[in-house]
Amino acid sequence: MNTTGSITHGMPAEQYFAIDAISNSLLSEMNRSPAHCWAMYISPERPPRKPPTPSMLGGTLAHCMILEPGAFQDRYTVRPEGIDLRTKAGKDWQATVQGEIITLEQMAACMRQREAVLAVPELHHALSSGQAEVTLQWVDPVTGLACKARPDWIHTLPDGRVIVLDLKTTSDVSPEQFGRSVWNFGYHRQAAHYTAGLRACGLEVAAFLFAAVTNEYPFIAVPYMLDEVATQRGVDDVRRLIDAFAQCKAESSWPAFGEGVQVLSLPAWVK
Repeated sequence: MNTTGSITHGMPAEQYFAIDAISNSLLSEMNRSPAHCWAMYISPERPPRKPPTPSMLGGTLAHCMILEPGAFQDRYTVRPEGIDLRTKAGKDWQATVQGEIITLEQMAACMRQREAVLAVPELHHALSSGQAEVTLQWVDPVTGLACKARPDWIHTLPDGRVIVLDLKTTSDVSPEQFGRSVWNFGYHRQAAHYTAGLRACGLEVAAFLFAAVTNEYPFIAVPYMLDEVATQRGVDDVRRLIDAFAQCKAESSWPAFGEGVQVLSLPAWVK
């Protein structure tokens, strides 16, 4: 298999974010509109990355506990009960610890999430060996533009193919609700973009699994795969968005929702 990409292990997250290349997040902004993509990824006036929200922090904790449990103690310190960080005693304790401080409740939640994920045989098998947070870099064969991706987990099968596992923390893991999340957050595009990157790096994807796990009690994990229709839609959308990005970049034109006055119709549910 011809390869146009490279795989880097152990790259710090901030170094990855600094790579100037098309990512799944960039494609999500491009899907909103070229103007959004330019504002968030190209404009010299773009704001710095926002600090994580409590929900985002919960997802980060789950990722570390499930995918990189050996690194958890180096990155996080649990605040004991009775320690108030506003007091002198609390500030003195804080000065002695390393890593981000989390609560006992946060620690308990991500441990329960790990238990829920590992209780699913398919997910347990995928996580039995593999690598977390590897960096993929490749060149899009149509436009020649640089692309990048950072899969959560890659498990290599005996025949050399790989299973990709992407962890999603959510409030509802039912097929109906998670199916909506796939569409709303573009998970089908993510699967297509990551798969293209792995193939460019010489790896054939045997399966792309979403490990959906609830972020509060009851902690339930469900493995999902996209069907052929959703998979092809992801491939088509990625191709459309990369091509559109290349055209906007070549023309230095980043329109919001088309040029000139836009004509509106009533929503489909009204008709």
